[in-house]
Amino acid sequence: MSAQPLLRAEGLVPAELAYAPPLDLTLDRGLVVMVGPERARLGYWLRALAGVNPPAAGALHLLGRPLQRHDWRQLRRSVGYVTPEAPLLSILSGLRNVMLPALYHRMAPEQELERRAQTLLSEIAYDADHGVLPAYMGELQRHHLLIARALMLEPRMLLLEQPLAGLDTDAGDVLRDYIVAVVQPRVALLLVAANDAPLAQQADAVLFASAQSVRLFDSWAALLACEADDVQYFIQQERRACAALQ
Repeated sequence: MSAQPLLRAEGLVPAELAYAPPLDLTLDRGLVVMVGPERARLGYWLRALAGVNPPAAGALHLLGRPLQRHDWRQLRRSVGYVTPEAPLLSILSGLRNVMLPALYHRMAPEQELERRAQTLLSEIAYDADHGVLPAYMGELQRHHLLIARALMLEPRMLLLEQPLAGLDTDAGDVLRDYIVAVVQPRVALLLVAANDAPLAQQADAVLFASAQSVRLFDSWAALLACEADDVQYFIQQERRACAALQ
């Protein structure tokens, strides 16, 4: 870890989970996958760690500084947060949707931003017309565009909430490969909330969150070896839901 970690939580409790165990956490780089028995709980923790929602208690430092001292506009350029429920503008093409945040922040001339967007949109293994409106897109394309839109701002940290939600097995495989091979190398710290064993197996660390505890494991294998009751309950629950869990 560096002297100025990208993310540090001190006694952090999400606003929606007033009785949750407080979290002390330091993360500086790599892929971290957050898992746990309740999808909603993972979302509350992720939004608290992204600085999207003010916490009920504790402090959050992002990019080496206390959150409350940040200029919010600048923070959103450096710390990206993406959820599948985020809307694409219905009157803009996929390409223009991806360009929009960078145009708003005036990061470069429009022609240069279009070139960057085209490069981002070429880095996923399926054929899609990014000139169409969102109403004519499939779920995989929409998920891809939401992530590419965040990457246009060249964030140092990116937090993804349930990026594989609503995708079938084949589309999920494509997007998972994209997250690992394309998205992770573009950011210093990638934090993903998803109960997805194949993704967690490739993570540098796994953050487990339940009503009883929040624990950081240095690997998926370490989580599977943990004998704590809440962790074992989660493992058995996921084994019933997903035969691929190892």
